[in-house]
Amino acid sequence: MDKYEYFTGIPEVGIVPRAPHAGPLLRHVYEQEHGRGGFSGKVSHTYHLYPPNNWLPDETRQLPAGAFAPDWDSPMQPLGGIHHALEVMAPTAPRDVYRGMARLVANATAAMNVTAPRLSMDYFFEHHSATLVYFIHRGGGTLETTFGPVAYRAGDFLVVPKGITHRFELAAGSQYYWVYESLTGDPEKAEAPTTGQFIPHSRSDYRFPRSLDTRNEAGRFEIVSKVGGAYTRRVHPTHPFDVVGWRGTYLPYRLAVEDVRPLVADRSHVPPSGHTVFILPGCYLCVFTVRSVEKEGMWVPFFHKNLDYVETIGYHAGEFFSRGGVFRAGMVSVHPVGLPHGPHPPALSAFLDGRRPETFDEVGIMADFATPAEISELALRLSRPDYMASWAAYASDPRFRFAETRLREVRHLADRLAQERDGLRPIPPDHERGQ
Repeated sequence: MDKYEYFTGIPEVGIVPRAPHAGPLLRHVYEQEHGRGGFSGKVSHTYHLYPPNNWLPDETRQLPAGAFAPDWDSPMQPLGGIHHALEVMAPTAPRDVYRGMARLVANATAAMNVTAPRLSMDYFFEHHSATLVYFIHRGGGTLETTFGPVAYRAGDFLVVPKGITHRFELAAGSQYYWVYESLTGDPEKAEAPTTGQFIPHSRSDYRFPRSLDTRNEAGRFEIVSKVGGAYTRRVHPTHPFDVVGWRGTYLPYRLAVEDVRPLVADRSHVPPSGHTVFILPGCYLCVFTVRSVEKEGMWVPFFHKNLDYVETIGYHAGEFFSRGGVFRAGMVSVHPVGLPHGPHPPALSAFLDGRRPETFDEVGIMADFATPAEISELALRLSRPDYMASWAAYASDPRFRFAETRLREVRHLADRLAQERDGLRPIPPDHERGQ
């Protein structure tokens, strides 16, 4: 044993050989490589008590189409030019995380799903087509993985890399998760040169497993894998978590939403892209969280047409300031590409009346999907038929309705306010004051 301890170049836990693919220990344990990019990308190695390929050949079979997770492959259709407010999904029967998975919105490279599990898993799962990003809206439990367990609770993101063997052990109580599939690449941390590596969060906020729960058990251990819409079942005679050590950077992890540090600006409204947490191919994943309100900028969203992305927001907690009381926790909004949207009439009225709060007490998870994106038939069944009418006051309220004097009034106001300046600004030189 060395007198001193050192960090090595790559994280490692438990019993590992001195170097990958080398050394006498490999005659006693079985190394498995988890590699992306044809083994030229991210990679991890796990060291097993038994060969990972020791499945029982007569027990492997393809599961009937649509039988395992019927709503995960809900038929899709074009979104069209209608805004949607999706009610909270109520499962028709008690199911686990994956058997109860339901597709909401998707494009060619990413998808948003919802699941409300009531049962822990009595099998293990591997997604061979996507890395999964979970947001835990309600509930908690333990994500058990090849690399060790990860405890989670409401308000956590869980990233489950493509192909990693895992299962969910649920804690007591109600559970409700939003699940984002990244089909053509792993999520990357959003990071802009202008804001650095600590906003809106830091890599030091990620919680990777550091303790192993090695199982030296014999029995019948079922693993279900998903490739596209096909599900395959295989059975192993030894527990898949027979790992005695691992080394690498391709790992599951947790990020708590409370560790997201929002970007704010007193003199201007920060656009949604300023709240991006993860970048997925064809999708931006953002977090609106508790933050101070702009002092002199417009503190409600500007009316906008997103010409390249379908916007979805899952409403997690608090009172979402721009939605004027339309949504409650657990609901999801879907705003299609190109269709104008922005604050609801009550939110804009509060802004116009100067009823400015000190903080936004809210948490919302926004996922923007590159066009073309589609919506599922299941999502359409959850859609409130009156959501488009929630903007109706813009056409009926006298405050916003047509008036013959409107143009003249705006011209007069523009002249009167032409020299207005922000209060939060540098003090001008003496000879410019009063100009």
